[in-house]
Amino acid sequence: MTATAPGGAGPAPRFEIVAMGPEKIDAIMELEAVAFDPAIQASREKVERRFALGHQMLGAVHDGRLVGTIAFSATEFSPDALDDIPRTFDAYSTQPVPADANTLCLYSIGVLQDSRGLACTPPLIRAALDAGRSQGLVAGTADGPLPSLNGNDQVRAKPEIRRLVENFVATGAMPPAGEFLHDPVIALYTRLTGCRVLALLPDFIPEDTASGGWRALLYVDL
Repeated sequence: MTATAPGGAGPAPRFEIVAMGPEKIDAIMELEAVAFDPAIQASREKVERRFALGHQMLGAVHDGRLVGTIAFSATEFSPDALDDIPRTFDAYSTQPVPADANTLCLYSIGVLQDSRGLACTPPLIRAALDAGRSQGLVAGTADGPLPSLNGNDQVRAKPEIRRLVENFVATGAMPPAGEFLHDPVIALYTRLTGCRVLALLPDFIPEDTASGGWRALLYVDL
């Protein structure tokens, strides 16, 4: 079967997945400026700090044009120790790399909002997971947004996700796994990786108004 681009616009473009190190900081920041809302863009200093900590980044290139990036690091994590999860994105995305790392920590996917950029999300995620496997890591985590909580220009608000969050706030009980699939981003990550939601994190990125600051902590065995 021939893969198609988002919206059924024909064959999906092919991408070259390349390593993005500190020597490519100018290209990284150019993409950051157009792939993220200004309120949640990382500064040049923040990206340089992540590299200095040993974090990694991959880029998707189409016809010589950088259309997407994904950032990640190796960390130590256990799904039985949820209290150890950093409670803000700033802390989550600047964790030191420990000597006994066992988990791949994915924390930033930035893509251009056109058909080529959106289509590069799956190969970027797969390449990052493969990088984790090649480093001997046994699991992966990611902070999944819930943009359908309030909605934005790309995703409409869904009452199912609002009820999910409101019920969690009221009861403290994690919702059934299937309820998260009403959100298209969580559904995409689940379909691509087979991940599950371990926790809901309030005020993780307060500037992300579409998600109301919330993140779903995703977990997958590698």
